[in-house]
Amino acid sequence: MVHTGPARPRAKRLALAGLTALTVLLGTQTPGLAQPAAPNAAAQPPSAPGLGQVASKKEARPGPLPTRSGSVKVAPSRSAARSGGVGTQAINDKVALKALILATDPADFGVATLTTTLNRVGAGYDILYTTTQTLSPSTLVDGNGVGKYNAVLLTNSMQLYESGGNYLSGLTSTEWNTLWAYERNFAVRQVALYTSYGTWPEDYCLNSAGEGAVGETPLPVSLTTSGAAVFDYLKSTAQIPITQSYVYRTSIRAGCNAQALMTNGSDVLAVSTTSTDGRERIALTFTANQYLLHADLLVYGLFRWATKGLFLGEQKHHLNVDIDDWFAASAHYMADGTVDYGPAIHVTGHDAVNLDAKQTALRTAHPLASGFTFNIPYNGAQIDPFAGSACSPNGDANTLTATTKCLKNNFRWINHTFSHPALNTTDYATNHEEISENQTAGNAIGLNPPATVLKTPEYSGLGVYNNASGVLTDHGLAASNPDLIEAAADLGINTVAGNMSFASHVPANFNGSTAHPLDPSIAVVPCWPTNIAYHTTNQAEEAHFYNSFYGPNGAFPYWPTDRTYAQVLDYESTVGLQHVSSGSIYSHTFHIANVRDYGSGDTLLTDWVDAVLTKYESYYSVPLLNSAWTDIAAYTRTRTAHFAALGAGASAVYDRTTGEITVTSPAAGSLQLGGVTATTTGAGTYGTDVTVPVTLAANTAVTFTAAPRA
Repeated sequence: MVHTGPARPRAKRLALAGLTALTVLLGTQTPGLAQPAAPNAAAQPPSAPGLGQVASKKEARPGPLPTRSGSVKVAPSRSAARSGGVGTQAINDKVALKALILATDPADFGVATLTTTLNRVGAGYDILYTTTQTLSPSTLVDGNGVGKYNAVLLTNSMQLYESGGNYLSGLTSTEWNTLWAYERNFAVRQVALYTSYGTWPEDYCLNSAGEGAVGETPLPVSLTTSGAAVFDYLKSTAQIPITQSYVYRTSIRAGCNAQALMTNGSDVLAVSTTSTDGRERIALTFTANQYLLHADLLVYGLFRWATKGLFLGEQKHHLNVDIDDWFAASAHYMADGTVDYGPAIHVTGHDAVNLDAKQTALRTAHPLASGFTFNIPYNGAQIDPFAGSACSPNGDANTLTATTKCLKNNFRWINHTFSHPALNTTDYATNHEEISENQTAGNAIGLNPPATVLKTPEYSGLGVYNNASGVLTDHGLAASNPDLIEAAADLGINTVAGNMSFASHVPANFNGSTAHPLDPSIAVVPCWPTNIAYHTTNQAEEAHFYNSFYGPNGAFPYWPTDRTYAQVLDYESTVGLQHVSSGSIYSHTFHIANVRDYGSGDTLLTDWVDAVLTKYESYYSVPLLNSAWTDIAAYTRTRTAHFAALGAGASAVYDRTTGEITVTSPAAGSLQLGGVTATTTGAGTYGTDVTVPVTLAANTAVTFTAAPRA
């Protein structure tokens, strides 16, 4: 393709998808990149601005629970409760939609495990540390007789802590009975994230069938029919991979009112029980932490069951993918580690037709992702204004514009600037021209990108650039190029893509966005970088590049031996799966070299997408959502507003007598509410979850009909 537009020097390309100002020099330490902290005993994966996530962080595996005989005697219910205590009858049938987490102390492994999921959902919760805080009736019931919590989440069933070589109970017998009376009288369910056999402080109907630690080799756990009902967003045949856990293998004692929820062979690893005084409980017999896939898969279901589906917030699953630099050129990383900075690679007509065919094939092969569509940030300087609009299945780079016009409605297009310059120091006129000319060029051939979204080249201009020593440094969004932000705002841009590996681009709340400090009308919405390098086109090139970074002799040594492409793909797609499992809506960034057909229509990009989708469908039964950038941006604003409303004191109360949820706030705002009827105006359904957006005026109640889950 002959360059037809005004040329400006392109920025040095990224060594990783989304990696800024990095030059690949094999055999030397990579310059211009901040170095991660030295590895610790937990062998943490490397982390630095610009790096894709290599693996999940590591946490020490919890050990077995202490052994304690006996049980806490259930006290008889009091006959009256009008004093504000927790007696035989609840003062009224109202409970707030908020969870109470009981943990021994802040270091309790279950705190982060539970709060990570609740923060992702956007749910309300309080934490009570049983070693230092007292649980009393006023902890649980407010002065108006309204229960403060509609779910009780125990980090472990025993709440014992070590002191002076002895294990002491974080809750006294009186406190346990206060908690149980509250659960009984207000019909509040209880979950124990970790339990063992035995009867202290209460009996979960479990006998020992062995115990021990599980390492990196997964222990496969199956859902029973009862378990599949609790975790109905998972496939009923899913094999939950338990790793880095301490596991109690148990059996259910005969004659108990209990049902197995999860099993490994004949061993029970999760149980649902009804206590002798009528309280509903679920307990797991293995540990989890916030970085493990089995926590991603299970903790939401435990929380949803405990709340009967009535909570603030929501959880959905998304997979969004960007292909940066369409129409532009790329360097080429060779399988021997040399780099042709050429420019060496252009997308061809064949690559474009092949990408369209692979997108269709992915939708067909993975029904849960039937709407999957690539988002393509483009640079219009090399668009051929005289091109026709015929597809060229065997075409070269000269046929790209025509083939793109032929396929334009099959993808979504994003403004990535006209000629891909670095925007850290560009003046207002240059920034304005780069954005506006690219918009015009795209519109001229029918791409019609949204006028409100901008993805800057290599996330430049947004406060991350080399310091005086040449090390890539996150200086914060306030250090962004002010002329870029002003030009973008003047052109109607309200969303700019950021990078999740840059701390200043990471929003304060999950799936939120960050109001740019130089112009709050512009939201920064981050993308996930990956370790599929921007300039690799085939398996051998990608494996060599990956090992040059993360192999034993790489710039960021992590793996003990060099990895094969199959291993790299497995690791990278597992990281992608965990982003999807978490509920993250943010897009994953790839580049044009990754769409090169390396044989039989296969590409590095579609290898990764297919692997993520295959893993997702092995666990989940709910659809995998895919969104245009405008919808991603709108959702992040919705989530930002949701967390702002929580911070302003918004609350919801469920009245069991009327079957209604009432939402109020001292300040105007908006939030998401789960657990309403499917016929509620504005409500949306995802799987069996129903969520409605709620607009709040200050001190004005809004009421909805509740649909509590069984």
